[in-house]
Amino acid sequence: MSSVSVKTRFVGFRRIGVALLLFCLGLSMVIVVADEAPLVRKNVSFVHAGNILQGVLVLPGTAATLDSCVIFVHGSGDMPRDAYGYYEPLWHLFAEKGWCSLSWDKPGVGDSEGDWQLQSMENRASEVAAAIEFLRTQMDKGEGQIGLIGFSQAGWVLPKVANQRDDVAFLISVSGAVNWMAQSRYSGLQRMTAEGLSGQEIEAAEEGADAVNALIQNDAPYAAYLSHIVGEVDVKPMSEAFWGFVKRNWRADVRTDLQALHVPMLALFGSHDAYVDPEPSADAYRQLLGLSAVSFFEVRLFDHADHGLMKAEQIKPAHQGAAAWLTLLKIWFLEGDIFADGVLDSLANWLDKFPEPGITFAREDD
Repeated sequence: MSSVSVKTRFVGFRRIGVALLLFCLGLSMVIVVADEAPLVRKNVSFVHAGNILQGVLVLPGTAATLDSCVIFVHGSGDMPRDAYGYYEPLWHLFAEKGWCSLSWDKPGVGDSEGDWQLQSMENRASEVAAAIEFLRTQMDKGEGQIGLIGFSQAGWVLPKVANQRDDVAFLISVSGAVNWMAQSRYSGLQRMTAEGLSGQEIEAAEEGADAVNALIQNDAPYAAYLSHIVGEVDVKPMSEAFWGFVKRNWRADVRTDLQALHVPMLALFGSHDAYVDPEPSADAYRQLLGLSAVSFFEVRLFDHADHGLMKAEQIKPAHQGAAAWLTLLKIWFLEGDIFADGVLDSLANWLDKFPEPGITFAREDD
């Protein structure tokens, strides 16, 4: 999401997972076997933009037919189908409610072809639409409820999909930002604060970030960016591919799409989010959804919850170094207990609002 340095807390997990796998292989295998018992997992694939995307369809063990399913839409970065285990307790929760889950490796990740860094938010929305079309082929007579759940950057994707289709039952947004550039500045500030930089150092760093953002907004070539940061100490340049990704997406802003929305939405935020400013974002969602044509919506802000709605006592980035290792271990071994109080209940209660296709509800402005 960030135009300078932050993607999401999970960006570094791919490399971390490889290292931890050797350490935790035996125990993790036991956990996977234990977790998989009540679920049926089916490897699937579909095509988007000429690329074969590989994923998994997770079904309740008692499912006789496929008639209600939630599609998982990743945040930014190199994200595999299970988000390094983060989705696992959500798949179990949804299965208990009778819903299947569909997720896939992002383009260029795992077994999927392509490169997510070549995508715009519109491309990502088109990819989700392709997943919906695939899922329809798996449903009896192509009918059934389909909801979308998206994380972080996916907050810019979900409303686009719903506004282009008439077969999306609901949206669930987890820590969705409002504006790309505003989010970038906020996440940068939280990172520098956690690193203990002084006010003067933060001010200087923000001036530098503003200069880089100006290059982005002026469509500067990658060479101009490298020339700009030459000589700067402790600055790791973003790759040329990611430079292109940022230039394609820095205008991302959810306001117009939210106000045009016509399907129910649940928007969840954490009070200790180090990547998305939670209170202003929640307020913006309430205001915009209130102006929309949705029949009902909910916006919730959870205490002591981070960007992934996991339990947190500090507002601190956790996608690099030892913090990322600890986060990954919590995901692997604590399962549903990683989430802040009330998060899983909120999701379960939301699904209860959609017991059968075709049911409508009176508006419930939150």
